[in-house]
Amino acid sequence: MSTISSIGSVQLSFVARRLDAVREFYRGAIGLDEVPAPGGQLLFALGDATLSLSPVAEVSREVKPDYLAIKTRAYDDILLRLRDAGYHPVCSLPDAGQRVMYVKDPSGNQLAFLG
Repeated sequence: MSTISSIGSVQLSFVARRLDAVREFYRGAIGLDEVPAPGGQLLFALGDATLSLSPVAEVSREVKPDYLAIKTRAYDDILLRLRDAGYHPVCSLPDAGQRVMYVKDPSGNQLAFLG
């Protein structure tokens, strides 16, 4: 049985000067409900998950704020398995309200595990 319960959020970037077009695409063309978000970010509800779009000056292959956030009931087990496999996740403090760990897969895709 999988220890992953669902996707928590998907983070994508967009070119800041295209804000209105991006908003219209996700809100108007696709029909997602927009949720208030800080700092020029766009946030849309995806059932119990969210689609978060962060503005960037330009899209770069080297630096992308893209990630997939995954909700799990086995945060500590996944952390140990990743470490045993030679990965070095970056984690929130153990007493943080929301436990989060970030790690990159072998292709460089960033994942966030929410525990």
